Amino acid sequence: MLKQAARYGIPLLILMVLATPALARKKKGPLEYGTWKVRITPDAEAVKHGEKATQDTLVLLQGVFRSDGWSLYGFAPVGYTMKDNSFVADVESGKSGRLHWSGIINGDAIAGRLDWTMKDGTLLTYTYSGSRAESAAAKKH
Repeated sequence: MLKQAARYGIPLLILMVLATPALARKKKGPLEYGTWKVRITPDAEAVKHGEKATQDTLVLLQGVFRSDGWSLYGFAPVGYTMKDNSFVADVESGKSGRLHWSGIINGDAIAGRLDWTMKDGTLLTYTYSGSRAESAAAKKH
């Protein structure tokens, strides 16, 4: 009986030890999935309106786009569309107007354009670029 347990139990134990890390890894999602740290830079006309360069965190995950920085102006998460490595998201805020985000993702890099049509019709344009944020697990190592 002990021989039989050793014959089946040891290989099963080895299989479990080897398979656990592989099973624990999360499956990588589509190209755009993740958190992105970006620098947003206003164009010359937006600078004339008092706009300044800023940092932001963008999240694209499971078809939902979110900007942490612009959420302060009432821009809630919204669906986005993806074609090849380009995405588009249109976000509306009852108090702040409309944002049109467009961007290109190339591996761990992101870059694009942001158009803000304010409630009074003023159009401010920005560019942004950045990279995929480190995952919490990667920061621990």
